[in-house]
Amino acid sequence: MRLEVIDRSKGGMWPWLGQRVTAVVVIVTILVHLTLTHYVAAGKLDFNNIAGRLADRAVVVNDVLLLVAVVYHALNGLRMVVLDYALSGTSARHVFDAALWVIGIGAIIYGIWALWVWVV
Repeated sequence: MRLEVIDRSKGGMWPWLGQRVTAVVVIVTILVHLTLTHYVAAGKLDFNNIAGRLADRAVVVNDVLLLVAVVYHALNGLRMVVLDYALSGTSARHVFDAALWVIGIGAIIYGIWALWVWVV
């Protein structure tokens, strides 16, 4: 039996591992988010109620962690699909990776900015 190494043309080992780790992080943080939102801080959804929830740093940390994990997991999954079916050249792969990094960082900054309104 021959073991195959996960090479860079199929995505690489670190993105593969990151996909597995972020899957666990997404599951845990979404469960914490749903528990905090629907069971711990249940009430009428209005500005003051949401501002009160987000005044707790644990909620903000959980939401930011969830945001980062979801963005990485989604864009890395998209990257793997595109590498499997479309991009085989190294230069095209690098350009695509750079574009995904820009999109991901932009999405995370936008998400944190949207949360920032509630915590300031």
